Amino acid sequence: MSKLFEPLTVGSMSLNHRIVLAPLTRVRAEEPSLSPSRWAAEYYSQRASEGGLLITEATNINPDAVGTKSTPGIWTDEQVTGWKEVTEAVHKKSGRIVLQLWHTGRVNHSSLNSHSLLKGRGGPYSSSDVTCSDETPTYNGMEKCDQPKPLPLDMIPQLIEDYKRAARNAVAAGFDAVEVHAAHGYLLDQFIGDSANKRTDKYGGSIENRIRLTLEVVEAVVREIGAERVGIRLSPTTKTSMKFFGLSDSDPVAVYSALVKELSKFKLAYLFLSEPRWDPSSAASPEEDKGMALPTVNGETYRALWKGVLMGAGGFTPKTAKQALENGTYDLIAFGRWFISNPDLPDRIRTGAPLTVYNRDTFYAPTAEGYTDYPTIDNAKDSTYRLIDQDKIGQSLSDLKKN
Repeated sequence: MSKLFEPLTVGSMSLNHRIVLAPLTRVRAEEPSLSPSRWAAEYYSQRASEGGLLITEATNINPDAVGTKSTPGIWTDEQVTGWKEVTEAVHKKSGRIVLQLWHTGRVNHSSLNSHSLLKGRGGPYSSSDVTCSDETPTYNGMEKCDQPKPLPLDMIPQLIEDYKRAARNAVAAGFDAVEVHAAHGYLLDQFIGDSANKRTDKYGGSIENRIRLTLEVVEAVVREIGAERVGIRLSPTTKTSMKFFGLSDSDPVAVYSALVKELSKFKLAYLFLSEPRWDPSSAASPEEDKGMALPTVNGETYRALWKGVLMGAGGFTPKTAKQALENGTYDLIAFGRWFISNPDLPDRIRTGAPLTVYNRDTFYAPTAEGYTDYPTIDNAKDSTYRLIDQDKIGQSLSDLKKN
């Protein structure tokens, strides 16, 4: 039997297999409440399996955190009620579900302040006033990110309290655990990386200072709901790899090694690493996606430093996922695009059935199309969506290391 289908205990959760739904922003939250989409319970239920783990789309911890239109929150009672419907639907299928806690920081635009739930907020805030060169989706379309304000020292205690409240609300909504999003160029990552962090106080300068906020947030959330119900996501990049929202560090191995060592002391449910191999120029189809043909780097770099369950995501195929587990690089593999288009992905990987190919054009569309209409294998051949054989996707890790 493939190691993908061996059971595993992850914090307080018992899993029957190791194929995880990665967190995926889908820009379909209800308006104006910013509660999860009207289709969210169906969407997550479709992808739930007995003893399978799902991680939700990134979910805003407070109004300042919102940097993308129509993304859900977890700070109001109405939002908590909406998420309860999702967790109940997943638990009915004996699945497990984790809420990802998000603050976008500088990946933000002031036009979002006109939203009824966001009026009166400050910011956008970041570690420093270094502007993100990318655009963010607002209600006016794509807009270039605003120059952020350095997060004042006297606002940091409230930020940490907001993470604690979000964790409490997640438990109240029925989630099995939470994941602190400290990756992909968002707020906590903006403190970690020295391309954004130009502070001269205790949160800037040295590695110890730049990882301080992430550790304080994790410590607070652990005290609130218990280490066994907390995971964290990081996205170390290399000097030659792609960067998330332009965020980088002059010595990434040093800063992330220090952070991983400190995080290991908390005995969290898991550490989730993104592999920096997404290539937007060729990501439209699995046949052309260069990222699926690049080797992993983060699992090998940080595996020895982490004393717990290690999850990986980013460019994995069924073949390379299996190999990464067999090689001991990772304990769990999270899929994004393939789980979008294959709600029964674990069964398809188990049986070797063809995979439905995703339609990138509907990833962020405000409709059920491309969200809840992807077929299971039983009716995939009658669908308008294209199929691809699993062995046609990507290369094996051993082949890549030979090239």
